[in-house]
Amino acid sequence: MLWITSVQLPAFGRFRGAEFTLRPGMNLLYGKNEAGKSTILAAIAGTIFGFRKERDRFVPWDGGERCEARVSFAYDGREMTIARDFLTDRVQAVERRGEELLWRFEGKVSAAGRSSEREEYLAKIEDIWGFAEGDIFRNSVYVGQRDLKIDGDGALTTRIKQLLSGFAERDYDAVVVSLERELFELTRRPGGRSKDRELEEVRARMTELAEAWRAASRTLEEVGKIEAELAELRGFIDASKADLERGEKYLQRVKKYHESAVREAALRKEFDRVQSEREKVEALVAQQEAIEARLAPLGDVAGLPDGFGKIIEAYCTASDRLDQMEEEMAGLDALPVAGRPVSVALLLSPLVCWGVAVAAWFLMPAAAYVVTGITVVATLAVALYAARSSSARNAEASRRQGRIDGLSAEIGRLRDETARHEKTLAAHLGDVDPASARGILGELERAEEIMDEHDQVMSALRVLSPLDELKSQGAELVRELAVVREAVESTVGKGFQVMTHEEFAAAEEKMQRLAGEVNEKKRVALVKEQELALLRVGGLDLEAIAEEGEELKSREERLVRRTGALRLAVELLRETLDEYRATYLARLSTEINGKLFNLTAGRYREARLDDGFNLTIGADSGLRPAEAYSCGVQDQAYLASRLALGGILSRGRKLPFLLDDPLVNFDDERKTAALTTLNLIASGHQVILFVHDERYLRLKGADLWHRIRIDAKGKPDGQLHLL
Repeated sequence: MLWITSVQLPAFGRFRGAEFTLRPGMNLLYGKNEAGKSTILAAIAGTIFGFRKERDRFVPWDGGERCEARVSFAYDGREMTIARDFLTDRVQAVERRGEELLWRFEGKVSAAGRSSEREEYLAKIEDIWGFAEGDIFRNSVYVGQRDLKIDGDGALTTRIKQLLSGFAERDYDAVVVSLERELFELTRRPGGRSKDRELEEVRARMTELAEAWRAASRTLEEVGKIEAELAELRGFIDASKADLERGEKYLQRVKKYHESAVREAALRKEFDRVQSEREKVEALVAQQEAIEARLAPLGDVAGLPDGFGKIIEAYCTASDRLDQMEEEMAGLDALPVAGRPVSVALLLSPLVCWGVAVAAWFLMPAAAYVVTGITVVATLAVALYAARSSSARNAEASRRQGRIDGLSAEIGRLRDETARHEKTLAAHLGDVDPASARGILGELERAEEIMDEHDQVMSALRVLSPLDELKSQGAELVRELAVVREAVESTVGKGFQVMTHEEFAAAEEKMQRLAGEVNEKKRVALVKEQELALLRVGGLDLEAIAEEGEELKSREERLVRRTGALRLAVELLRETLDEYRATYLARLSTEINGKLFNLTAGRYREARLDDGFNLTIGADSGLRPAEAYSCGVQDQAYLASRLALGGILSRGRKLPFLLDDPLVNFDDERKTAALTTLNLIASGHQVILFVHDERYLRLKGADLWHRIRIDAKGKPDGQLHLL
């Protein structure tokens, strides 16, 4: 019997440093909701078989960098302890028999890995448990909450079928395939007809040997004929090789001559180019010297910096403008104020009129009004005239003063500008007046024209090679021409007939045709030699042909016997496998029926699983799908199928059953029947039952169970207490 001895949870889910010790037989672990019952079950499955998707769910709730668990189980006088780090998938496993170390493992075992370490670990687990897949474990001896139904993909159900049929430990399908492959090497069946393969090859070879024997007599005649053809071919090849060698030497001389002639022409062309460029450079150097001679009389003017002419021109312009402004200023100072002043007599005339008006009021009252009106009009006219004359004189004075102020400001600016330009001119030319500056400006323009010519000449010289370099190149070309001419004369020699280019091309084409003929003759000779070698080696050894024929005849007899034996073995083994596999569902259904009868207290006695693991339950009206019954009946039927499946998969190992509160939908009668069934199973298997209802403790016979209370507070109750 294989039974789990202990579960240690250093850091897993809500547990920190927890340890649970289990015993063979019935083990009852009870605790309230969220006490960690399902976590313990997950730790057992995950430690042994690993997680695919649920690893992060069991990282300790209080944080930290650890998620570890350790499970120990005993079997056949041995004990194995497996420790797994779920964050890194590192696994440590030790197998002992007492103090003797039988096996040790340490490596990374991930759920989806393909390493050699993983293969070694899984092979060991499969050897002990009968399977190494976590899905097989969770669909057979492990029953989680609300997870009684056998569920999985096509690969899982196929694997369960293989385990149920008893062919997991030895792959008899692979044996059949191997036999069929070996049979195929001897025979094949294209188009549905049996056709001997290796036998046909043997018989075909025997026919070939018979034909070879008959052909041996013709071989000697062919050998003589081929030897004569080879002699003729070799004579032609030798003569043609001599002609090719002489022709190659002659053409090499002609080729060297033409290459030297081409080289000489290229050198002469290069020499003419160098000479022409040298003449251009010499002419430009002479032109440069003439320009420099023209620049010499200009002296310092030619050495003035760029843009100095603009400074002189600005100086002259400012000086002329200053003279004009000063003349205009002097004219304004001498010009009198425009307009005449109002005379005193005109200003006194209104007073005289007012005196006459006063006298009229005393002397001639009748005419006083007229005289007074005339006086008022005269006074207004004199006042208006005086006001207009004064306004005109003031406006003219203001305009004249504004012009004088503007001229004064401009004259000041021009004097500053003239002084600044005089300072710049003095730094290069000494003291100069505007007239001298104009003369220098003319000389500077002439110097700039000459300098432009000089720059053009220098630009042309920079593009061309230096004169000394051209002289050196010319001398080197003259030397090379002499060497090439000497080489041409030494190559040609006396009496050498030089070909034209057309004649040379025709001669080369002729040589190529001759070389092609020689190569073709060589190829034909090689083929003839190979034919001759084959005839001498294979076609004339009659003793070897006879010996091979005897060997093939013996081989044919052995292959006939071997083919018959393989066909018979494949047919018998395939029939045996098909017959045995056809019974596994019947055997599984029989086991389920017994378990279902016990779990339902005799109410139901028939249930069947089809090839797709779909469950049907028999009642008075016949078999119906499990989904047609109540949740309680479904749970009882699926629990029966799990217990039956786990029992068959054990096959002598007596695997433990791990049950996570599977009886929640059972009524009291069937719960009692289920516990009775589990007690019976516990006599041969370890049963670990997790429940949340403490009424299980008061059931009849519960005092014989190994009970563990999962209590977060750690209070004792007289039994084994673990946190």
